[in-house]
Amino acid sequence: MSVLKNEKIVENIKTASLVVLLLFTILLLYLLWGGRAFPSLGGNNAPQTEAINAAEILQPDRIEMCFGGGSYTVTDNKFGEMIDCFKALSASRDLSVEEISKERYTDVMRLPSIKAVFNYYVPFNAMCEANGIDRIPGADALDAVSELGYAAAYDDRFYVFDNKTDKYYRIIGNRNSRFEVLKNEIIEAEKDSIDYFPLSMIVGGVENDTLCPISFNSDIYNIAYYPEDFSSQPEKTNAFIRGFFSDNFDFVRRIEQESGTLVYMYGYGRIVVTAHNNGVLEFKREEDERTAQQIKYLDALNLANSFIAAHGAFTAESGETYIPYIKEVIADPDGKKGFRFIFGIKAGGGRVYYEGGAPVTIDVTGGRVSYFKRGLISIDQNEPGDRNGREVFSAINVLAGNYEYMGEPSIEQLVEKVTGFDCGYVKNKRNSNNLTAAWVVFLGNREFYFGLDDGKPVGGAI
Repeated sequence: MSVLKNEKIVENIKTASLVVLLLFTILLLYLLWGGRAFPSLGGNNAPQTEAINAAEILQPDRIEMCFGGGSYTVTDNKFGEMIDCFKALSASRDLSVEEISKERYTDVMRLPSIKAVFNYYVPFNAMCEANGIDRIPGADALDAVSELGYAAAYDDRFYVFDNKTDKYYRIIGNRNSRFEVLKNEIIEAEKDSIDYFPLSMIVGGVENDTLCPISFNSDIYNIAYYPEDFSSQPEKTNAFIRGFFSDNFDFVRRIEQESGTLVYMYGYGRIVVTAHNNGVLEFKREEDERTAQQIKYLDALNLANSFIAAHGAFTAESGETYIPYIKEVIADPDGKKGFRFIFGIKAGGGRVYYEGGAPVTIDVTGGRVSYFKRGLISIDQNEPGDRNGREVFSAINVLAGNYEYMGEPSIEQLVEKVTGFDCGYVKNKRNSNNLTAAWVVFLGNREFYFGLDDGKPVGGAI
């Protein structure tokens, strides 16, 4: 009997041990597949980088100031003052939202005014929530905020253009002292600014109010760069990659391809991290569409910012930390519920344009990050840092000399399609060693690049 009793005790111990192992396995799987944020690059002991605040990243692409009489300037600041004023307006007791005609909106914005322009999708409610602005009664019809404007002649209202629905609105409240701040910003800007004029005033016979600078000074020059290197530093790369797999890196399969590309795989491909030999890193997580959840724009953005902060942020391996901006937002990418955020970077006083790509792309679908792509670069620290500004090739002459290159039979037909200009750096396919100082001409979603000093094509859509 004692033998049978001992055997029963052993069996009970085995059963209990299996239960413990099962529970431990479930716990590990929860930690890996649950919605927890991944630890920072370099392992659990590495310091966490603070995520970018949503209000800090939800910035307009540019601020357009009109001085009246067809004279304008363009800047990339003053949005803080606009938000302060808009926040004060939103606190008005008698607040109303009215749809207006395009003609009325255009006429008002041709008066002395200031306008924030967003080239990417941002819901009106998300912009308000990110900046601590209470819900505005009657604004439910507003989807996207593509333009937010104030005219000095009207000290009790803001104007909104929603590009997604092609509708225009005015939000009317009570006067307050904040409006005087914006009015003074317009007055001060006129004293010392670069002159911009609508293309319709420069090229006769066209109807396009896109702003173009008449003459332009810039201190942006070509500068050498190099991509991040994963293949020659295995220990550093392993530390970099470890953060994507929580505490389960010992169970990750590492494959080194002949090209030098490194592939890290966990759970039969449910999580794959690829460190390409060209300095691009990709993270992919297989999603269970049956349990996919819809997520609000601002929640998705905050999750994306936290993930990026935990996985290198916008700092290259050599130490440069770039200023990010949102280049594009795509709702429900590849038919999955959520958002794709495409980020650009600023360096040396200008934006860096990646021909055919972007430095950081991240998908938040099903309520968590399903895809992440990082392709940051390091600028050559030996490049001269102080270069004097000089007058560069004029933007209008770029159009005049390249309309056929951009696929149009005449400059007039090209000018009708132009939607913007910028002066920045181009990381193009023709030159893998230098960022090229260039004019960027936008035709809708297409970008064309031209040398800043000679106006000759250096890449972009054709």
